Amino acid sequence: MVSLPNKQNYRSKIISGTVFAALLIAGMALLPQTAGAGSGFGPGTALHAHGEGGGTAYWLKESAVYALRALYYGMLLVTTGHMLTFLAVSPGERGARQREWMGKWSGPMAKALLLVVLLHVFVQSNRVAAGLQGGFEDWLRVFTLTSSGQAWLVMVGLAAFGLIVARLPDAIKAVWALLLIATESLIGHPAASDELTVAVLSDFIHLACSSMWVSGVVLLLLFWRYDRKEAGRFAETFSGIAWLMIAILVITGAIMAWLLLPDLSALWRGVWGRWLMGKTAVVLLVIGIGAALRRSARHGELPRGSLLKLDGILMGALLIIVAVFTTISPAPASHPVNYHRMGNDLHYTLKIEPNAPGPNDVELQIWLPEDKGEPASIGMVIIPQKKPSAAVNIELESRPPGIDIPFPGYNEFRFVAKKTELSGAGNWKARFTVRLGDGTELEREFDLKLGY
Repeated sequence: MVSLPNKQNYRSKIISGTVFAALLIAGMALLPQTAGAGSGFGPGTALHAHGEGGGTAYWLKESAVYALRALYYGMLLVTTGHMLTFLAVSPGERGARQREWMGKWSGPMAKALLLVVLLHVFVQSNRVAAGLQGGFEDWLRVFTLTSSGQAWLVMVGLAAFGLIVARLPDAIKAVWALLLIATESLIGHPAASDELTVAVLSDFIHLACSSMWVSGVVLLLLFWRYDRKEAGRFAETFSGIAWLMIAILVITGAIMAWLLLPDLSALWRGVWGRWLMGKTAVVLLVIGIGAALRRSARHGELPRGSLLKLDGILMGALLIIVAVFTTISPAPASHPVNYHRMGNDLHYTLKIEPNAPGPNDVELQIWLPEDKGEPASIGMVIIPQKKPSAAVNIELESRPPGIDIPFPGYNEFRFVAKKTELSGAGNWKARFTVRLGDGTELEREFDLKLGY
């Protein structure tokens, strides 16, 4: 049997440390609902308060929410990857001792995961319910009428089942881990992509590979701490897997970025894109460390402790980045469209507000020469450049003209479409056609950016 050096009770340390950190963070995350008047918060305070009303309590709360998300992603990836790694470690003589260690660590990991999932779901659902009225009926609606709430319930159920999964065969461990990862994939940014199947599948593969890499780093650190001989053996196994996982992570990450970003400029124009570039920089450092660890493993040398610790630090940095940028929209901040062009036979102004995925108000003002009379008809279509087949026909209705911009010698005509549903931030093309009384058609077309 495996025994711990110095009789350290690692189970108690893992569980008690996680319990303390998670409860402390969760308590801070609930500050807006519990802080007194002196903090600037009250029962009716908006969830995302800004400015001077936020104060210290607001920033503590927001920092705690991100910390809890980082802890949630960390425990999710560590535990699911741990269970998947059993498939990679031979049950024979060479891997017997590693599997014995891993079996002992499985229980504390599963208990810590259940605790963190419960706290994460409670805090996230509380934020959603607080945005409504915060009563029991609103909580019920969150878990029964929203896809996120339903996925959270499934996540809690799977996490609870994890308490016994460590004693089950490797295949069941792997299925349990993949189900958890699949559930998380269904409630992230990829689930809102126009290319739903490709985006969610890419995210699922990305999370699965991330879990294998994260758990591999954690296991290396644990083996290094408790069994140096097995650390060297596990490094040989993990180094080959890590390179494959990183290669797949790069490919799936690129696919999701292409699907989620409106265009390449969003990488530096939007907050999400800048966080993604930060994540990419950290991944490049991880690749460099992985190359050094692989070189040591190929020469039969023990991995250097300094490299393992640096790998662990970078893993933590990645989890923090993921916790932040999974809460940010991939599109830069949106601004209403107000596009005006002049011409001898036609002036026009197009307004789209708020210029974001979802319901939008569209207004088209045109000015025709007085001798042309009124337009016989007008048609308009807005076309997403990534997917022209998803073009949206705009049902324009005539309205009395405004008095914003009078042009001598021209008559103004105004058309409006309320609550027009537009989906998918990115590059779009607007096209409208004005048919005059004599049968002449005037067509105009221009590019616009929806969502930013």
